[in-house]
Amino acid sequence: MILAFAAVAPLLLERIYDEELDRIERVEIAYKQTSDLAKQGAAAQNEVLTSARALVQTLVSAQSTFNPSADDCDKFLAKTAASTPWIKTLSVANLQGKIVCSSFPGTIGLDISQRPHFIQALETGGFVVSDYFIGIRLKLPTITVALVQSGPDDRPASVVTALLDLSWFDKVATTFVPPTGFMLMIDGKGTVLAQYPNGEDWVGREVASHPLVQAMLARPKGFIIGPGIDNVRRIFSFVQLPGTSTRIAVGLDEKEVLARASRAMWKAVAEAAAVAALVLLGIWFGGERLLVRPIRALVNTASRIGSGADKTHAADRPWAAEFVPLAVALDDMAGKLSEREQELRDSNAQLRELAQTDSLTGLANRRSFNERLMAEWEIAVRLRQPIAVLMIDVDFFKKFNDHYGHIQGDACLRKVSNVLMEGTRIRVEAPALAPKMDLPPSFQRVTGRVRRVDFAARFGGEEFAVLLQGADLEAALLVGERLRQSIEDLLMAHAGAPWGFVSISIGAASVLPSEQGNAERLIESADANLYKAKRQGRNRVTGSAPVPLSQVS
Repeated sequence: MILAFAAVAPLLLERIYDEELDRIERVEIAYKQTSDLAKQGAAAQNEVLTSARALVQTLVSAQSTFNPSADDCDKFLAKTAASTPWIKTLSVANLQGKIVCSSFPGTIGLDISQRPHFIQALETGGFVVSDYFIGIRLKLPTITVALVQSGPDDRPASVVTALLDLSWFDKVATTFVPPTGFMLMIDGKGTVLAQYPNGEDWVGREVASHPLVQAMLARPKGFIIGPGIDNVRRIFSFVQLPGTSTRIAVGLDEKEVLARASRAMWKAVAEAAAVAALVLLGIWFGGERLLVRPIRALVNTASRIGSGADKTHAADRPWAAEFVPLAVALDDMAGKLSEREQELRDSNAQLRELAQTDSLTGLANRRSFNERLMAEWEIAVRLRQPIAVLMIDVDFFKKFNDHYGHIQGDACLRKVSNVLMEGTRIRVEAPALAPKMDLPPSFQRVTGRVRRVDFAARFGGEEFAVLLQGADLEAALLVGERLRQSIEDLLMAHAGAPWGFVSISIGAASVLPSEQGNAERLIESADANLYKAKRQGRNRVTGSAPVPLSQVS
């Protein structure tokens, strides 16, 4: 009986150790999940700021449409703000800091000359983002963006400001945070800006002395296990929002995360104790042959099935009648595990496609384009061949939308996308590129064995980008002209364009990459050429050198 106990004790310890590892793994999974949710919040804020920047820049640049001294300025700003739910107020202040035009009449005459964002906007002349603060009028967490508007003589004439709210916070929280989860946003002084759930009970409170808040203010990002400001113990991840001193934290209930592991541990202890008792009794009845060996075989089979190393049918083996149901249960467990693995693979594939594709046009999105550019850059370095980028913009698209409506605008973007997609159908087997060369892992990760030489993506709004592997500037200009001509041949009516149809402007850039090179500069060069094409009259292709018309087919 002592020898039998010595044989069973290691099994008990192994089960406990395995369950403890499971607890650790679940905590790590919770850390990753909360970290991803916190990054979702940061990404949502960046998306709002990017949209706000584009809107403010549009207002500043549209001097013919938008004049702060005009009588209908307030109506224009009110209409613009009403179409953007996350903008609370759009205002224009003169150089003395006095608001002269606003979407909210109550702010006209307000002096903002001492506000940091106003001062910084005048000093830098660029786009300025303030930190989050509790608004005096709205009594809600807000953030302000500002941009200087120049007059006809290119001197500062006024400052356009936009007051943004935290609507993205509730959207992220209600979409991604589970019901028992927790999401918190604080400013650099430890004041609660937003919370989910029950945010209305905490907004504006000073909680800088709370251990969780102290940990959040001590560093830009990290993890912590402990009670939240609602005294519920959770697993937290937090991150600092870019460009501000604000932190956002996401927590999952520790009990809920570890509940299954705790139950499994107690169940494992109980099962092991029962097995030990059976073994000790079986010693008296010759249980070594009739009981211990089959149990060991079943445990080994279960371990192999659990690790994925054994996919055979356990019930097909010669078991005693008492062990047949357990073997059948193991087979059922193995089948369910296989089904769940397949479901996870299918779900991951769908999520990957959603994250990499633009839903309107079916083209790749900006994130996919950047990933593909980095992968193709490595390939071009290995193969010592050039790489080119075309930046494409639909001419006078805002006028198109204003005249024909957003539905026709979306249809126009889809037609342009179809033309770009038709121009990126060339496919090449990966071994044909370099039959005796070890290509970088990112090449296989992004493209596999077969890839498209050209890669088109929607870069944002009415702007598109095309990546051309192995193309010098001359080839890039030829491809750009072919695409421009294809759009022109569609003859899509455009009352707002001087020539009466939809056209595109293209900026081209090509470079022979090096390991010390920067792929972002290639995009910046193509973007600069795009603006050059627009300044020269639009509906043209512009690069560092012109393309002879005789070479264009």
